[in-house]
Formats: sequence, structure tokens, C-alpha cells
Amino acid sequence: MRLKLLFLLGLLLVLTTRAQGGFRVIPGTETLVEGGTVEKLTVVSGNFQYNIRPPKGWSCQADEAGHKVVFVNPSGRSALAVQFTTNSPEKIPAEAVLRTQVLRAHPGATVELYAVCSTNYRPGAYFDLMRVAAPGLVQRLRHAYVPQPAGQVEFILTASDDEFALGAPVVMDMLRAFGVTPIKPK
Repeated sequence: MRLKLLFLLGLLLVLTTRAQGGFRVIPGTETLVEGGTVEKLTVVSGNFQYNIRPPKGWSCQADEAGHKVVFVNPSGRSALAVQFTTNSPEKIPAEAVLRTQVLRAHPGATVELYAVCSTNYRPGAYFDLMRVAAPGLVQRLRHAYVPQPAGQVEFILTASDDEFALGAPVVMDMLRAFGVTPIKPK
């Protein structure tokens, strides 16, 4: 079990382009319009703040030096990385460019689906992928790209085949709640 978790987390380190400037992750809560509160993470990077709602029950590890936050589900067989990069500021590249990028990030994977997704900021795009990581170990991935002023935010779910159906809605919920706001100078 521990080996599988380390394997999944190791795969999430594939991304090479990192965001520039300071990077801080601050836990907090958000009051919902409907009433009640939810946990949130505020990521401060450069002149912007990003709001992320962590998946309920998943553990969280901030990697400020790597400009990412990694969530792991209770079974340890699914991990979700939120990576801030300087790729393509303010826009999402064309599908063909993203396809090349996602296949380079996940060697041996095949694309099963490409789709546009909505966020609380701007539309993004995602790919569902499948890869045989080892004999008898099939991985499913959902890799989403959302533009942000300094580059992109990438949401990468890596899950065992039997847990992908549980993790995919978690990614979509996180994307729908994702927001970006400029920090006003003091």
C-alpha cells in the first residue's frame, strides 16, 4: 500500500515548469451563500490569490518550493496535485498543443477523453487518460488545465482504475469552486 502511494506521488512530480515568485498556502474557511461554511485553501502567488476547496476527508501536503498542493484520499490509492506553472499565461493552448503536453507529462498513457470544464474563474480543459503502470496495475488520470494571469493551474488526479470513478467528481467539484482574485497593494 505504501509503495503504491509513493509511486502515485512520484508520478505527480513529472511537471517541470514551475511558477515564479513567492508561494504560500493558507488554510481557512469560506462562508457559503446558501449558509454554512466549508474548508478552503488560499494560495498566494505573486499578485494573486487562488481559492481551492480541499476534498473532504483527503489529507493535504503543501509543497511551497514546488508551487503545488497534493491531496491524497484515505485509501492512499488516489492523489490529486494542484500545480501552478508559468505555461501559457492568461490562456489555454489549443487542444493539439495540450494533448502533446499531457502525453509528455504522462509517458505511456493514452487519451480517452478531452473536454472543456467550467471554473469560478475562466473555462479550462481536461483530459482523461489511462496507463498500465505495471502488470496488473492500471492507472487512470484526469489532467485539467485552467488559465491564470501568471500561467496555468494544473489539476492532476492519479487513481487506481477502481477508484477513478470516485476521484473524477472530486476534481470537477474542485474546478467549479476554483477562483482567482488580484491582491490589492497596501
